[in-house]
Amino acid sequence: MITIENEKLVVQINRFGAELKSVVSKDSGIEYIWPGTEGSFKKSAPNLFPFIGNILKGEIDYPLGKEERVTLPMTKHGFARDLDFEVLEISKTMARFQLKPSTYTKERYPYNFSLTVEYILEDDVLKHNYIVKNNDVVEMYYHIGGHTAFYCNYNGDKKFEDYYLEFEKEECEVYKIDESNNSFLSEVSESTVVTENFMLSKEKFSKDALVFVGLKNSVINIKHTKSSHGVEFKFENLPVLTLWTSTDSSEFICLEPWAGITDFTNGSNRVEDKKDIQKLNSNEQKRYSQIIKFY
Repeated sequence: MITIENEKLVVQINRFGAELKSVVSKDSGIEYIWPGTEGSFKKSAPNLFPFIGNILKGEIDYPLGKEERVTLPMTKHGFARDLDFEVLEISKTMARFQLKPSTYTKERYPYNFSLTVEYILEDDVLKHNYIVKNNDVVEMYYHIGGHTAFYCNYNGDKKFEDYYLEFEKEECEVYKIDESNNSFLSEVSESTVVTENFMLSKEKFSKDALVFVGLKNSVINIKHTKSSHGVEFKFENLPVLTLWTSTDSSEFICLEPWAGITDFTNGSNRVEDKKDIQKLNSNEQKRYSQIIKFY
C-alpha cells in the first residue's frame, strides 16, 4: 500500500488497480472510504477502463483503420481495476500510476494506450485524475470513469438512512436497469428533478443503480443529518453520474462519474455506436478529474 499525506489527510492507494483504499482525517479520525472488507462489494474505488458496465454478449467489435475490424471479449467495467499499475512517481503528497498494453490487454482491447492515474493532495482536497492517451496509429475508442465508495459511518452509528446527497436542484434524465434484463439499461430515460436533499435508503437502489445524464451542476455533497462532517465531490469531463449501493447491510454510497455508460438492452456491439463513447486521434490525450474535499 502506498501512502501520501499532508497536515489534513492520510491517503492510501493500492498499486493493484491504482485503487484508492483509504482517506482518513487527521483532525477527526474519520475514515471516508469504504474498506471493501465485508459485504458483497469487495472493492473501495475501482478505476473503470476501457469500458463501463455490462457488455452485450461479453464482446466488442472494433474498427482498425478503414476496413479491418476485430471482435474481442470484454468484462464488466473493463480490466484496469484488476491489473497491477506501474508506479511512475511518488512524493509526500502525490502518487502517479500508469497502465500500458500487455499480452493480456491485447487479447481484450486492440489499441496501444496509456492510462495514467494521479492522486494529488492539496490541503483538505484530493484530486483524482485520469489521463488517457492514444499511442496508436488509428482512432481509439474507450470509456473511463470512477466508482468511489464513500463510507457512511462518520459517527460510528452504522445508520445509512441518516446520510443524504445535497444537489443543486435541477432537471435531468435518469436511466434505470431494464426490469426484463437486469444486466443492462432500459433505452427509455425518464425526466426527473434532483432535489437539494436526496436522502439515502436501500429501497432507492432495490433495482440496482440510478444513472443520471444531463446534470449541469457537477458538484455533490455527502452529508449526515447529525454531523458537520462530509464530502464535497466535483467531477470534470465526466458527463454521466451513477449512484449505487449494495442492498445488503454495507454502509456506503458510490458516486460514479463516467465518460461512457453501460450497454442498453438493444444496443450495439460496434464500439463506435455505443452511447457517450470517447474517441482519441493518434497521439492525442484527454484528462478527466474527480476533485474531492473532505470536511
